[in-house]
Amino acid sequence: MLNLRYPKTMESSRLIRPQTKIDLALEVDYLTGLADIRSSMILDHTPQEIIIAQTQPPIRRSHIGQNIEASIVHKSAVRASRWGWTTTIQNLDNQYVLNPDEPESSIAQVIFISGPAQEELTRSNIRQAYRLESNQRFGITLNICPNCAPITLLNFSALGLMLSTSKPAAFSLGQELAFELAFPSRTPLPIHCVSGQAEIVRLELSDHYPKMARLGLKFLNLSPEANRAMPKILNYYMLEEQRIRNRDEL
Repeated sequence: MLNLRYPKTMESSRLIRPQTKIDLALEVDYLTGLADIRSSMILDHTPQEIIIAQTQPPIRRSHIGQNIEASIVHKSAVRASRWGWTTTIQNLDNQYVLNPDEPESSIAQVIFISGPAQEELTRSNIRQAYRLESNQRFGITLNICPNCAPITLLNFSALGLMLSTSKPAAFSLGQELAFELAFPSRTPLPIHCVSGQAEIVRLELSDHYPKMARLGLKFLNLSPEANRAMPKILNYYMLEEQRIRNRDEL
């Protein structure tokens, strides 16, 4: 019988190899509230650092020293899983020689990042770093004002919300809405209601369902208390999501 449980960690040597795709999760795009994910390829590595190809759009020198999340997808015969670690952008080199025997024809633009500190990777989700998918089991509710059309909460982050609506004509880019995001009182959270104003910064019509659209809202004026509480709220629900996933896999 196959053991379908995910291990808690994985040895980095199993995944950190040349020609392996790697994803970097940088800062959030403050206009859309989405994570800035940049894909690359591992070219070489040492015990101290990993050399990867320059991304597109490129990593800038202003990023050097930043701590970011790096992750790799591991595909087995049973399933695919993502494993990651917190890394640091150490340096850039626009004239790196990949093959010393052919220095003129093997020049590449590369990024140097640090490897995992404990030589182990942990389960990762590049979207979870910034946005939490809505789950009916959590009992989270959202109200907006003016309540001009039916809405469904898709996900939320410390910066904003993503909604869906069946009446996109009732909304417009730049429109400001009052919102109230409520969490069940039974949960051990620092606060159970986050409210304020939010601006619609993204409006996407569905290609398959013309009457449906997704709305991206950016928080405008969260209170200091709410700003302090949001990371703790997200962390709590990410742990709950992990527990649910582990139970479902048993």
